[in-house]
Amino acid sequence: PLLCSKLQSSKPDADMDSERPREQPPVTDDRHQERKERTRRALLSAARQLVLERGHQKTSIKQITDHADVGLGTFYNYFATKQHVFEGVLGEIREAFRERLDAVRVPLKDPATLVAVTTGYGLREAVENEEWHRFLARSGLPRDQVLMQSSKQRHADLDWGRQSGRFRIDDVAFTASLIEGMLRHVAREMSVGRLGENAVVDTMRTVMRMLGLPDVVAQALAQSPLPAVPVSARPALPPLPAERHEPLQPDLPEPATADVVRVHEAGSTQAT
Repeated sequence: PLLCSKLQSSKPDADMDSERPREQPPVTDDRHQERKERTRRALLSAARQLVLERGHQKTSIKQITDHADVGLGTFYNYFATKQHVFEGVLGEIREAFRERLDAVRVPLKDPATLVAVTTGYGLREAVENEEWHRFLARSGLPRDQVLMQSSKQRHADLDWGRQSGRFRIDDVAFTASLIEGMLRHVAREMSVGRLGENAVVDTMRTVMRMLGLPDVVAQALAQSPLPAVPVSARPALPPLPAERHEPLQPDLPEPATADVVRVHEAGSTQAT
């Protein structure tokens, strides 16, 4: 009886246990990753909006973090410089473009039709995607970048066509490189107005001929109907002021204050 009494007295009081605060479950890796991704998206969204409105010269890291409602130090957990966050914005626009391109490609079961439509639609959006061109112009990043199908996907398309006997090509990698160079050139020339809309059909036909298809077939494929570039690729953008945007430069030291300048000038006068 004495032992039972001791054991019973050692049991925790039910009321005391109910009042004890419960430990919060630890934050899982998934929740932590989601939070990080939300913060990254907020920084990218802020950078995109500010650069489109003001240009990179009038956009500071502090303004980006204020707009994203995060601390200044948080920026450096995701991006080393302004250039890196601007490149991230272009990456988002490029990824959205490739998702739209993939949706266009889904119903196409013939490799020649797939390459023709991918070529035509890709060129059309590369020229018409105003957000891409506006951000690229105002970010200070190199202007020679072009919205394009991924090199890996292009290589896979050509390899499928060769293995199926649809394309007559010896070297898939070399052919893919030639096509990519052509598309970059045509997209840039169309963007600046040196080539007209007919360049899309001409390029589709030329690519089909490069792949060994007869002229009649190449011409027919070049006339394949292309879906319109969706409105999501042409969002409403703020008016673009008439100003010049210099290339993005590395961060420079703060300019000297007026007092420092006066001291320097005084010293120079004495030396004279």
